[in-house]
Amino acid sequence: FSHKRRIFEILLDAVLITLSLYAAFALVLGSLDNSEAWDLFVKSLPLVIPIKLAAFLVAGVYRGLWRYTSIRDFVTYAKGVVLGSSLSVLAILLLYRFQYYSRTVFVVDALILLFAVIGSRMMFRLIRSAIPIPQSGESRRVLIYGAGDGGEMVLRELRNNPEWNLTPIGFVDDDPLKKGRVIHGLTVFTGNGALGAVCQEKEIHEILISVRDFDSEKLRKVREICVENNIAIRRALLKIETLE
Repeated sequence: FSHKRRIFEILLDAVLITLSLYAAFALVLGSLDNSEAWDLFVKSLPLVIPIKLAAFLVAGVYRGLWRYTSIRDFVTYAKGVVLGSSLSVLAILLLYRFQYYSRTVFVVDALILLFAVIGSRMMFRLIRSAIPIPQSGESRRVLIYGAGDGGEMVLRELRNNPEWNLTPIGFVDDDPLKKGRVIHGLTVFTGNGALGAVCQEKEIHEILISVRDFDSEKLRKVREICVENNIAIRRALLKIETLE
């Protein structure tokens, strides 16, 4: 499956490289209806595709997973595009002495290709996030205690691992400024004296604590609420661990 996915990524990028170059020629030269412009496009395409795909490979474009695409990956894509465009220009210069070619075409091509590569990866993430993850009938409803960076990471892990059978229902946070806010579609509830009522209303089975430095007194009170409502409590940092 992984092998087929990589082949799909390479084929997709080959299509994006072709379309980007065609669009750049069309934008800069007006159209490709005349034979001269079309000949330049056809002559450069067999060079540009393998060179840019090789540049993507060297830059590490194919090392990442699309569902984890981040700003750091955008930098990798930019490196791949810049490297591929530079090598393409160099190859055309050596073979055709850049005669009749416009440098502007390759600048526009690089910009279009960069946006196309980033857009294709982000579109995959958007489609994946829009598709509801099937849950089994034994799935447990959980609240994430802590609506910060740690809580957001826990939410992503839960959604990326449906086999855990843990369904995130919302966040709980003691910061009154976060009350009612929404993080990735889940509401932030207040934890100041209302935790028990929230758990009963939302039929919560477990609370996952994402706060690294959790106050011992506050932890004791949360434990008491969980005992009263027959709710499990676990710490979720790098991995989910049961709190004794």
